[in-house]
Amino acid sequence: MSSAARRGFVSTEAGQIHYREASPEPAAAGAAPAPPVLLLHMTPGSSRIYSEVLPRIAAAGYRAIAMDTMGYGDSDSLGAAPRMEDYAESATWLLDGLGIPRVTMVGLSTGSIIAAATAVHFPERVSRLALCEPGRFNTPERQARGYIGGRWEVDADGEALAARWRQIAGGFGGRLTTDQAFVLYVDSLRSGEHQREAYHALIHYELIERLPRIAAPTLLLTGEYSTREEPIETFLGGIAQSEHERVPDAANAPPLEQPAAFAEALLGWLARTPEPPAGAGARA
Repeated sequence: MSSAARRGFVSTEAGQIHYREASPEPAAAGAAPAPPVLLLHMTPGSSRIYSEVLPRIAAAGYRAIAMDTMGYGDSDSLGAAPRMEDYAESATWLLDGLGIPRVTMVGLSTGSIIAAATAVHFPERVSRLALCEPGRFNTPERQARGYIGGRWEVDADGEALAARWRQIAGGFGGRLTTDQAFVLYVDSLRSGEHQREAYHALIHYELIERLPRIAAPTLLLTGEYSTREEPIETFLGGIAQSEHERVPDAANAPPLEQPAAFAEALLGWLARTPEPPAGAGARA
């Protein structure tokens, strides 16, 4: 079994990026380095949602890394109104800081769009792609409504905080345990003034039309009880090398709800899906 996840920071011109990492047991001298897997979280959230996933991936021989999206967790913000392309580029900054040229990239919800955008705009950095609970988020209704979570404000009676708790505890498909909801609740409060930033980028990014540009082999993961709206067939039809698998007994946050089943599905796909050679590039 791999060692417990460690934490670190990578410094960039835009600020620091926080990450968690779990590595397999030390390899014998001369052995090839462990292939890296980078995991991106939902909004709200942080790399904490992968706490039980990282050691499972590392135990299978991979270098497992979970990044705090900039503006969330312990990562610095990208600033006012960042674009999805900016979040994608920030993932490459982390890879640069860790000395990783290419990576298998995994994303959940907002993280799935950041991962897909990285495969579109920086295809040379993504060897394989796993998108968990992806969706079509840039609808006119969402753009008109703005930030879906509502900004929390501290008040003397704590009513706003209680309302935010009820929203998170009953959301994400309604199957979170109290402990799982608490992880997202704390991450939501910690994001403070930056909580709108990733969602703003999410609802103003057109991914569906860009799906044919993704050349990386892609796994599409959805929870058995997912309440997502966009049919998964949209992504299967748009990404040439893609396949779909359901995570049992999970709704909209499989890595948090069912970390063992999520890791098993991901690892099974990695084992049967070889990395394409470097330089495969994106589709026109």
